[in-house]
Amino acid sequence: MLFHVTHTHNELTCPIHDSELLLNSFGKVLESLENEGVEVVGAWVDGPGHQLFFVIDTDSADAIHNGLNPIIDRGTARIQPVSDVQARMQDIAAAQ
Repeated sequence: MLFHVTHTHNELTCPIHDSELLLNSFGKVLESLENEGVEVVGAWVDGPGHQLFFVIDTDSADAIHNGLNPIIDRGTARIQPVSDVQARMQDIAAAQ
């Protein structure tokens, strides 16, 4: 199942000027997700907006929660299930 994760922090919790903190939090989150069996389809950052965006594939909410542990205290994650638009439209058309 696909999920879109938006992680938001602010200028007070941003680790950009603390390379050790950055590498031990945001620098470890992709590996942490993969270690939990979560496939990271893609990951992007909006530095000035203090947001990270992930598209991940997993069937386990616990794997998502555990995988996000390196950044859990750096901000808030919004986790939304998403579907492939083209596949969804094909399913709807086929059901007509």
